[in-house]
Amino acid sequence: MMAPCRLPALAAALFLLAGLSVTGAIAGGVEEDQEVVQQLGDACDGGEAAACHRLGTMYDFAQGVDEDLVLAAAYYRHACDGGHAAGCYGLAVKLQLGEGVARDPVQADALIRKACDGGLAIACDSLPPAAKVGND
Repeated sequence: MMAPCRLPALAAALFLLAGLSVTGAIAGGVEEDQEVVQQLGDACDGGEAAACHRLGTMYDFAQGVDEDLVLAAAYYRHACDGGHAAGCYGLAVKLQLGEGVARDPVQADALIRKACDGGLAIACDSLPPAAKVGND
C-alpha cells in the first residue's frame, strides 16, 4: 500500500494525465478515455476536488465522454463541496441556466459569491456591482 502522504501527488499526476488525454495532447481512443474517466472518478472519490471539477467539465462539454449535464452538475457540486472555487462557479452556471439541475438563481448567486471568495476572478467579475463591495 502506498504511503498516505503520496496519495495527493498521485491523484494530481492522474489529474494532469487525464487533462492531457482529454484535451488531445495524448493521442488516445475510447478505451483510453474510459480509463481517464475511471482514474478521475477514483481521484474524485478520494477527495481530490480538482478531479471532480475536471469530470464536471468533461461531461458538461462532451470531452472524451457523452454530454451529460446531470452528471456535470453533480461533479461540479462535489468539487464545490471540496472547496474548489471553479467547481462552485460551474455549478452556479448550471443553476442559473437550469441545465442538469432545477433553475435556482438564489443558490447560483450564493455559489458565485463562494467562488469569488475562493479567489476565482471570473466569479468576482460576475457579481453584480453592489455585491462587489469589499472584493476590490
